Amino acid sequence: MKKIIILSILILSKSIFLYSDVVNSIVATVGSIPITYEDFISRKSFLTLQARSVGQRVTDKMVYKDLVEERIMYLKLKEFNYTIEETDISRRLENIAKQYNLTIKQFERQLKSEGISYEEYRNSIKKQIAIENLSGLVINNAEVTDEEADEFYKSTKNKSMFESDTLVKISWIFFEAKTFVEKGEKRDLAIRVRNIAINNNKSFEELAKMYSDDKRTKNSGGDLGYNLLYDAGKRSLPAQVNVGLSLVKRGYRAGTVSTVRELVGRGFYIVKITAVEKDNDSIRTRVKNYLSEQKLRESFVKWLDDETKRVAIKVYEE
Repeated sequence: MKKIIILSILILSKSIFLYSDVVNSIVATVGSIPITYEDFISRKSFLTLQARSVGQRVTDKMVYKDLVEERIMYLKLKEFNYTIEETDISRRLENIAKQYNLTIKQFERQLKSEGISYEEYRNSIKKQIAIENLSGLVINNAEVTDEEADEFYKSTKNKSMFESDTLVKISWIFFEAKTFVEKGEKRDLAIRVRNIAINNNKSFEELAKMYSDDKRTKNSGGDLGYNLLYDAGKRSLPAQVNVGLSLVKRGYRAGTVSTVRELVGRGFYIVKITAVEKDNDSIRTRVKNYLSEQKLRESFVKWLDDETKRVAIKVYEE
């Protein structure tokens, strides 16, 4: 009986050593940096989970490519005497954890519960830092001109992804009423002026100059300027501005004149939607950022392909 137990222990010990040898065996080298079988298995598991979440699958070739490209980046950073500090990686991980209201330990446990290796997740952060730093070192120019941005926006079918907000220009005519008698008179006057405005007998600007009691805007034809549509309903905005924005939000177009509204304790007013425009400066900025990121990504992929051909890579066959 004793011999059987000893034999079993010897067999078990031998299998552990064999497994350890396999795990630590080098399957490839990229320059001076090795890739072990353990690296391969760990990365494959991590990438498989990521791919599965978007309905894709990972092949061994894709895993090797990912590991090789990662090591090429680290070799290049070494050439530039740049080191990715562990504290930088930890800081990013802590920021990610905070977004989920978790401590770093809780975040680590959460990843583990989802079958995600914390070490591989940390490696992915390190790789992202490498890409960010290398992009600035190896890519000469990823700038986009105004002309390029405008041409792209003009030709793209999916314009909505770049349209951040709408600018609304509003004008008003204010009819001041301080007493009870004035309220009746000024309400009637506001109704008459509105009818003139909607029948186009006189321009809204002319009517504002003739009838508005708002000294600040009277001479400019009641111009209240431009406001962003997403600000509609904010209490900090004057009531007359909110009325104009609300009309646009409900689908009314430029040229619409509101019904007579009351400013409690002050009088009455009407507003006109003077113009509804896209915030073109904001759109151009978004398009330029999009194209710049696209150009940077394409240039980086090309650089990485060129480096893969240049660096000595050896794969050890079984």
